[in-house]
Amino acid sequence: MRSAMSVTLLAGAAIGAGASTAFAANPAPAASNDEVRAMVAEMLSDAQTRSSLLQAGGGAGHDGHFFLASPDGNFRLNISGGLQFRYNLVFRDNGFDSNNNPIDDFEPGFTNRRFRMKFDGTVYDPNLYYGIQAEFARNGGAFTLLDGYAGYKFDNGFKVQWGQFKIPFSREFLTSAWMQQGVERSFVNEFFNANRGQGIMFAYSAENWRVSGMFSDGISSLNTDFNADPADWAVTGRAEMLFAGSWDQFKDFTSAPGSEDGLMVGLAAHFERSPDSPAIPGEIEDRFMWTVDAGWESDGWNLYGAFFGNHQSNGSKAGGSVDEYAWLIQGGLYLSDDLEAFGRYEMLIPDSDQAGDDTFNTITFGANYYIHGHAAKFTTDVVIFLDDVADTDIVTGTRTGVGFLDNGNESGEYTVRFQFQLLF
Repeated sequence: MRSAMSVTLLAGAAIGAGASTAFAANPAPAASNDEVRAMVAEMLSDAQTRSSLLQAGGGAGHDGHFFLASPDGNFRLNISGGLQFRYNLVFRDNGFDSNNNPIDDFEPGFTNRRFRMKFDGTVYDPNLYYGIQAEFARNGGAFTLLDGYAGYKFDNGFKVQWGQFKIPFSREFLTSAWMQQGVERSFVNEFFNANRGQGIMFAYSAENWRVSGMFSDGISSLNTDFNADPADWAVTGRAEMLFAGSWDQFKDFTSAPGSEDGLMVGLAAHFERSPDSPAIPGEIEDRFMWTVDAGWESDGWNLYGAFFGNHQSNGSKAGGSVDEYAWLIQGGLYLSDDLEAFGRYEMLIPDSDQAGDDTFNTITFGANYYIHGHAAKFTTDVVIFLDDVADTDIVTGTRTGVGFLDNGNESGEYTVRFQFQLLF
């Protein structure tokens, strides 16, 4: 309406200016009243058409994401991204790491933990969707593909998706890195997640339950060609039951004041078969992983817990196989509308038949200050790694993503992390 009024005023001004010029110079006969009415009507019609197209979703704008869209809604491109800028302070005792290298007892530094760009939307049909996500590596800055997929959502709740994306296994890894409660996912997640893979997934979602199943090239198939051999084949399934609340509540782990009660339970399993080849000492031949998790959210507080199991047939290990387990529990409590305190305890449990069968325990506690929800927030936490890697077969090497540096036979390493997150 506003556009139409503007065009009307401009048309009137133009007609008035034209009339004044005609009277002054009299170069040609003035337009007839019928011609003026026809011209104004045409301009008004054009303005109303453009206004209707914008209201129908055409054009560009921001509705939670920057977007470009066709008037009929069939074609849409969303543009989004995010940055996590972090400062780490790592404290360790003097000694030697697992490779017998001297340990620096204090290691501070900045890092761009994540800097990602995402393009997603629909083509030809609002149900035919696609997504591409890539990130700049924190070490070297290489731009690397994370997700590249397409899919179709049917009207009856079914969905099929193909390409490269997260394997539907653990809830913590399936939850976006932008939606975590701590500065980083748990230490357990470093060892018990299925990561991303290439394959095809079928999913179904109802009001109170949903399931997904994926056939893929396995856990290590991220950015690989078809003849790479992370696995001959792999199958993964996950099921979730919503006992209270809404699905949207469980897109993250926090629960702001005023939130309704929500309870969700999930379970998943993953099996993959290694390539058929002559037995190689130390080769992982088969892998079976499983997990069960539960999340409870309420008015200003939340709890989450998960248990994991991993069985691997492995010729280099005692008994020819390895059985490992892990669990974690975390929770948060809002101290004000924008300030949340949180804590987490987790344990890695190696195979009891192996030499390094001591458990590895980690404690995390910290706080979130939500400036604009997850879109702009400041997080700080302290992670205490209670044990040393020398006595635990599960933990190997350095994990800078979570702020863990190889501590050899020295226990008591701890990391202080500060992070600002910005999404657009």
